[in-house]
Amino acid sequence: MSRPVRGRGAAHDERRGAILEAVFAIIDTEGTHQVSIRRVAEQAGVSVGRVQHYFPSKDDLLTAAFTAINDLGTARVQARLSDSTQPAEALLTELIPVTSEDRRLFRVAQAFETHALTNPSLSEQLRQGYDELIGLLTVLVGPAAKELLAMALGLANLTLTGNLTPEEARAIVRSGIEKHGAHPRS
Repeated sequence: MSRPVRGRGAAHDERRGAILEAVFAIIDTEGTHQVSIRRVAEQAGVSVGRVQHYFPSKDDLLTAAFTAINDLGTARVQARLSDSTQPAEALLTELIPVTSEDRRLFRVAQAFETHALTNPSLSEQLRQGYDELIGLLTVLVGPAAKELLAMALGLANLTLTGNLTPEEARAIVRSGIEKHGAHPRS
């Protein structure tokens, strides 16, 4: 009789994902400084040993969660780009949180960005991510890429604080694109 093959399968990915979701929940409500293996285990409803099986240390846990939130953001932008005839507008308006889930993910991403600034390896990963985003925007809109990105990120913050509605912020993004004559390149 053969032994079942062990390895990374759907159940592994599901358990790992549930643990990372617990990290996001803690960060969203309490910040990165409140993440611990014990707190994550409690939030995920699993044992400390289960969390340590996937993430041996708090640093491993935070690094994996940082990567996961960035990957999620990238996937959302890519999906939006693939469905759009106005890629620059799609990319920049995707940065503006509209739904409660958008706002939650944006808050978690912001908390991770702040955390990354004091962690050299995460800081480098953050810088590279922004470099890639700026590179893509430069292809789409030319030299106005950095200014438009900064504007969209600032507008996203203003939607979180309630100073702007998502609709107002997205209208400002569209106006900024038009103002800069930043149309897709042929």
